[in-house]
Amino acid sequence: MRKYTRHIIGEGTTARRRIETAIMTVVVALAMLVGIGQRIVDSHSNLGDADHLAALSLIMSGVPHGALPVTFLDVDDKTRTAWGATGVTPHAALATLVNQASANGAAAILVDFDLTQAADKDFAALLQQYPAEAPDLMLVRNIRFTRTTGSGQNLLQAASAKITAYDGDVVGKSNIHWVTTLNDIGKDRAVRRIKLWQTVCEGAAGTAYPAAALVAAALPNHKASLAAFLKSRVDVECRNTVVPEPDWPPVRNAVAQLPFVFADTTATTSLFRIRANGRDTVALRRISAGMLVNYRNGGAEVAGEIDRDPFEARAVIIGASYSDNDDVYETPFGSMPGALVLANSVIQARNIVETKPASPWIKNTLAMVLFLVLVFIARTFNGAVAVILLGIVALATLLMISRAFGFASGIDVIAVTVPGFALFKLIDSAILIAMNVPKQGWRAILKS
Repeated sequence: MRKYTRHIIGEGTTARRRIETAIMTVVVALAMLVGIGQRIVDSHSNLGDADHLAALSLIMSGVPHGALPVTFLDVDDKTRTAWGATGVTPHAALATLVNQASANGAAAILVDFDLTQAADKDFAALLQQYPAEAPDLMLVRNIRFTRTTGSGQNLLQAASAKITAYDGDVVGKSNIHWVTTLNDIGKDRAVRRIKLWQTVCEGAAGTAYPAAALVAAALPNHKASLAAFLKSRVDVECRNTVVPEPDWPPVRNAVAQLPFVFADTTATTSLFRIRANGRDTVALRRISAGMLVNYRNGGAEVAGEIDRDPFEARAVIIGASYSDNDDVYETPFGSMPGALVLANSVIQARNIVETKPASPWIKNTLAMVLFLVLVFIARTFNGAVAVILLGIVALATLLMISRAFGFASGIDVIAVTVPGFALFKLIDSAILIAMNVPKQGWRAILKS
């Protein structure tokens, strides 16, 4: 028996390696059966993925200083059932939610619903009587696009803005804004960037609609600068006129990288706490709208006494997450309703709008330095140690660059470096195989 066993496993170093291989095979097989193996593989691959590096960086760094806390009043499935709503969400209920947010000291209010689908006397009365001292109110403008051909490509061009029955009710009110909620969707249909404004031209005239993040960043001291900036966009994009650059905002790119802070969850992560209104508070509160407002027989009313804390000094977003809502997007944090995409942009509005990005020269230099560091790690360390160090270095670099030059610059550096490093590893491996072919023949493709 001993002779037979020795024949199978060998002796000395050979026996040790075969026993180690057998043990690892059994452990990995068990891990695969219970699903642990797939999670480990996913974690390994995520260390080289820019989306997951960005998510990890934000989880570790939290919310930057000067962030605006957000409360999401969620028209979810429970709310729709309680309100008996089967089609358009009742605007009377939305009006009551706006009134409650305003009365309880909200810093700004955003109604993330398409207001072209219906009209309601209570909502119209809210807008007509909206006080000048009330929080800035943002309403979503629905923009229609047409496909045009230019430079051999099919392009989408903003053709017109859909008018609502409420347009006349907001004329002359400086604290009510029509905003765009358009995202810059990638080829994989995922949202990583938002549009800071969208200009709709009508001949030589037109209107530039700001994003909610741009309006939030302008509050309370830059509203006049925002109006001047939007007028300059019409002059440039509709009239083809060269105009002096306004003094605000510092970032004037129409598309901005979106630094996601939280995912689609009903739980508030205690990690994300910020200083606001002289006290510590959570970055995001999420409340089912049906808990605040009752709606029946065409009328809405407050559902009992409402605490001031979830509203005071916070941006309040009234949006939807109910199951047949088609306003859902893929993001680096998974699927989430459009209202939460907006919440991620509003909470870091100043960071997005007021942090100037690094110049191309600086980004290229940082990318090259990071690339050389990754190569050094790959050449110096083996196996799991190298993988862990590569992830830590890339993550730390993303964090530092994002803090200094903004999230977009950090993503740009990582997006260049990680694929470049993968290409280096591929070429390095191919060269090693080619050098060993004369000595080992086809066995050069096998591990020694």
